[in-house]
Amino acid sequence: MSRISRRECLITGLKSEEIDLVVNDLKAFLKEEGLPEGYAINVYKDSVACCGIFPLGIVVEIEGLEEQVIEYLDRRLYAKIIEICEQRGIEHHKSEPIEIV
Repeated sequence: MSRISRRECLITGLKSEEIDLVVNDLKAFLKEEGLPEGYAINVYKDSVACCGIFPLGIVVEIEGLEEQVIEYLDRRLYAKIIEICEQRGIEHHKSEPIEIV
């Protein structure tokens, strides 16, 4: 049975377009690295709608069979998120713990 993980990474003080750049950097990283067979990763911008749309950060979802592999992929992606934030000078970021269902 397939399992799915979800991690929310809040990035404050950025415009929607700037978060798009972080998402694109993560997608490029995934394309270069490749994925184990049978695993899928979805990276997208997280936002909230209230009197307009406000960007919150990014969400990473990983789907696959083995929880250990999901956790390994999540750690690699989280490390890459921190690296991207450092490269782009993004100081205000916070990540929620991974949730696997």
